[in-house]
Amino acid sequence: MDKLRAIKYFLKVSETGSFTRTAKEFGVPASSVSRRIQDLEKDLGAVLFHRSTRLVKLTELGALYLEEISPAVATIENTNEILQQHALKPSGILRVTANPGYGRFRLMPALRKLRKLYPDIVIDVELTDRLVNLSQNPVDIAIRATASPPERTVACKISNNRFVMVASPKYLKAHGVPKSLAELRAHKTLHYRGPNGPLSWYAKTVEGWEELSHSIAFISTEGEALVEEALTGFGIGLIPVWAIGAHLEAGRLIELKLNDTELSISRNDNSGIFLLYHRPKYSIRKIRAAVDFLIAELTDLD
Repeated sequence: MDKLRAIKYFLKVSETGSFTRTAKEFGVPASSVSRRIQDLEKDLGAVLFHRSTRLVKLTELGALYLEEISPAVATIENTNEILQQHALKPSGILRVTANPGYGRFRLMPALRKLRKLYPDIVIDVELTDRLVNLSQNPVDIAIRATASPPERTVACKISNNRFVMVASPKYLKAHGVPKSLAELRAHKTLHYRGPNGPLSWYAKTVEGWEELSHSIAFISTEGEALVEEALTGFGIGLIPVWAIGAHLEAGRLIELKLNDTELSISRNDNSGIFLLYHRPKYSIRKIRAAVDFLIAELTDLD
């Protein structure tokens, strides 16, 4: 039995929950994947998956095996790639993930520049709010908005992720400029929908952060949609500076400040945008080149 190949099949089935999808990923028949997994289970003396016609799910022992084996396989693959690329220029597939809003507004333009510098790097981008475990995922670089970067990763803060309250001149002319928290409650607001629902707005008081209740007029998972609604004059948005800097400079959006409080979408003052990667992977030329370039290109701490 080719045990390393069987383990790779095991890791991919754990990720996809499907023998068929795993087989397509490797370009082999599904029966080959199933046979290799059975051989691995026989060798280990443990059942790794619960199998049914609809679902393939890790057993308790399978989950334990996944947790223990993933870092070892990643180390082997990283070491192989380091040696293969030792005398070469940066090349190969670079897997990057980022929050959708930041990804579209800031990351994608930076990646286009990176591609011109290193044309032999093939960039594979996933824009998602889903949290990624870098030790159990083929992703090379992750960019996330968080106050608590995951442990066992190198976390480089590239932005303070400062949010500002904005509206268009058209909206303010029609509805007036709110100067206090009480006045703000009478206005229509635009909200981003995260993985767990619409993001709340918080007001900072002497007792801490207070969640606001007001008239929500628009909700979207797309940051671009929120910016567009603010530009058209549909309501007031609480939007990160990195998404609207050009609109603020051009006067298409006006920053609003309340006399009696400041607003945020987080109760945590330490929230920021972080670039994350695993330290061992930095030895791989394509990842070192990408990390160095993206930190230089994206770092903006206001």
